[in-house]
Parts: sequence; structure tokens; C-alpha cells
Amino acid sequence: MRDEFIYASISADDSNLQRLLPDTRNYTLRNYAISAVRNADLDINQFIHPQHRCLVDWFRSKYRTDIDGVIYKLFDPLDVKPALGTIVVLEPTDDYADYRYRLYGSRVVDTYGADLTGRTGGDLNTESTRNVRPQYQASARNNITVYTEHDRERTRELDKITRWDRWSRLILPLVNEENRVKRLIVSMVATEIPFNSA
Repeated sequence: MRDEFIYASISADDSNLQRLLPDTRNYTLRNYAISAVRNADLDINQFIHPQHRCLVDWFRSKYRTDIDGVIYKLFDPLDVKPALGTIVVLEPTDDYADYRYRLYGSRVVDTYGADLTGRTGGDLNTESTRNVRPQYQASARNNITVYTEHDRERTRELDKITRWDRWSRLILPLVNEENRVKRLIVSMVATEIPFNSA
């Protein structure tokens, strides 16, 4: 298990935040690492991927200290064009036990082979949704930004040689005026791991 991120520099030093996150040993994701940052402390310089930097820049421009967040109704996908294909918008249920996919980015569709817009995590109940549900719940229940990395086998290769992608997932909570999380903006970026380096 890795204990550092290679595509973000988010410190895991805050034990109060780390206690809010799922234990990586409970899930089947390969090289799963997770950390969190308070919304007020989010910094564009913590991220390498331009899609994540774009979203963090947008989030910081709309952030309000009085509600420790961004009003969900302010999100317009056209404001974050560089990140569009990687974005998944989730609408959590009132108890945060499940979520509905309101938008499923084209690059994510290309990778997974299906558009899940309109579906719920509970409808699918796949190994993948069971692995990511606790990440989304931690962000929504605690109104914190969550960042994860894990490796996933690349299955759509013609040469049949085992290859892996490193998935970097940034989860930003959006709130209503009462500081209740109403949407999660998730940017999922896959980076091919150089052959024989996994």
C-alpha cells in the first residue's frame, strides 16, 4: 500500500480529518490512498492534473467562508471547460447513504464503457460503486474535500498486455445556504502507468 500521492501533494497529517475517511484496507482498490483537506485550505498548488487545478480554481473563486463552501446552484459546467470530460456530478440522498449520477463525463464514459447519468450507486451495486461510495459519503457527510488515488487495470487494450491506469479522484462538496451538502463534483483523471513500473 502506498502512503503518498504522486499526482497531488495533500498532507495526511491532520488526524481529525483522517478519522473521517474510510480505511483503505477495507476495499479492493489496488494501491488505494485517500486524504482530505478542509474546503478553506484547498490550494490549486496541491494538484498536478490541469482538470483538478481548474476545478480548485473555480471552487476558490466561489467559496464563501460563512457556509464553508460553494452554493451548489452556482455550478455551471461551462465555467470549468478544461475539466468537463472528467466530471461526474452526484446528488446525494438526504441521509448520504446513496447518490444519483446527474452528469457523467465523456472521458469517464469512454473508460467505463457506459453512461451512468440518472442511475444510482445502489442500482448498480458493483464492486466499483461499493469501493467509491465511502469516499463520497465522507465528503458529503463532513463537507470536506476528498482526494483519492488507486490503480485500475486497463481492460480495453488490443495487445492484451496487462497495463494499469492510476486514477486520481478529486471530490468537491457543494452546499445549500444551510451548509448542507447537496452535490458532489468529482473529477476522475486516469493516467497510464508506464509499462513495468507498477
